Amino acid sequence: MEETIIKWSSKKIVLSFVLYLLELALLLWIFSFLLSYPEEPPMGLVALILFIVFLIIIVGFILYQRLRLLFSDKEYLKCTAQGFFYKPYPKKDWQFYSWGQVENFALTRIKGSRHSSDFYMIEVHFFDRELLKSTSLWGRLRTRFTTKKNSNVLKIPIYLLDVGLPRRVFETMSYFEREWRIEQNRQGNHKSKSKKKERFH
Repeated sequence: MEETIIKWSSKKIVLSFVLYLLELALLLWIFSFLLSYPEEPPMGLVALILFIVFLIIIVGFILYQRLRLLFSDKEYLKCTAQGFFYKPYPKKDWQFYSWGQVENFALTRIKGSRHSSDFYMIEVHFFDRELLKSTSLWGRLRTRFTTKKNSNVLKIPIYLLDVGLPRRVFETMSYFEREWRIEQNRQGNHKSKSKKKERFH
């Protein structure tokens, strides 16, 4: 059984980049218009200007992330016979999870607003709660000084991928996981038959 690699789509990344670039241009125009206020701006206008600056920073960061995606190898998710590899960011290392560690997983649909489309996410539940334990400094501090427990759920957002439908990503993972279970059952049955033969001999 060959592996399947799911990548980010260059076409979707470019389209998203252009849309955010237009949004940034609009925000910059609003910002320059607000700065052209002839008199000393009231507090309400100052608050609005600061809010626009905040939005400009967010959109600029998203544009930076889109550029990183565009010039990366675009590999996002890799399904194999033994498990799956996941790389949420271009510069991050692959993280491998075996099918034996997976308790179950499901496709979650998050309803969008009137002006945005629905958002899809795969939630992978693991048996081991310590599997996703963060080793970063922030993760260790949060665990030490808060009562928040480690989560055993890996959330894989489905966006800007080179698949026609989000469900295909879930179906691909389901196929490999199901084939792994079948192979495990086959090996288990073979071992039990071998033990029975040894008893008779």
